Order: sequence, then C-alpha cells, then structure tokens
Amino acid sequence: MSTLLRNKCPSCGHVSDVPGNYVCPKCKNNIDLHSDGIIQIYRMGSPIGVAAGYGIYINGNPCGHIGNKQSIRLPVPFGKYTLHFTCGATRKYQDVTVDITPENSNAYVKVRIKPGFWTNCIIAEPATAQEMPAL
Repeated sequence: MSTLLRNKCPSCGHVSDVPGNYVCPKCKNNIDLHSDGIIQIYRMGSPIGVAAGYGIYINGNPCGHIGNKQSIRLPVPFGKYTLHFTCGATRKYQDVTVDITPENSNAYVKVRIKPGFWTNCIIAEPATAQEMPAL
C-alpha cells in the first residue's frame, strides 16, 4: 500500500513514486504534481499464489509496474483514460476505461488474474473506495 503518487517525467519518461512535487532523478527537471484527480490501482493478490506483477499503460503510454498486492495512485488531469495491464505475451487482457471529472475526481480500479488453475486472463474492473486497501 502506498501513500506515494506515481508520476512519469514529461521530459525524459522516468517513472517515480513520490510524496509530492519533486526533482526528476534522471533529468533533474522540477516536476509539479498539480492534478485534477487521482486514479488508484490495486493489484489484488492471486487466489492460487501467483505473484506476478503487471506493466501499466494509460492511454497507450507506459507508467511503470505494479507488484502483487500493491496499490498505487496516479495524479491525472480531467479526462478519459483507458488502462491496460500486461503480464507476459500469452495473457489475455480486459482493459478498463475511467473518467476523471470535476464531479468524480477519483477513480478506483482493481486488477486480478481470473481465478482458476490454468487461466490466462487479466481482469481490470472499476471499484469503489471501500474495495481499495487502506493507505
């Protein structure tokens, strides 16, 4: 669980988990995390003990990795976002789209492997704040 915010530097693309505004460790640019909303993603634990993490893509742009039973928060401006998660070349994926608006500035998404011994499907679905782990 994390109280940090994940951010991708607009200059060099370096992804960092930070508590607030920061200096990019790679290109040394000052980064202002002012945003309109937050997307919180929770990688649920696997029922069969598989602990693979997932690569995160938002609107096709890579945004780092999320580990097993990890929760991250991404600051974003108002808009519509398609979240895609990857884990190996043979997996099937179910993307999820969220809207960040003035009326709904927080979006919650939970991601998991479809239960079953020989499953190969990653499911991403909208969630509520109550379904997220405590930060």
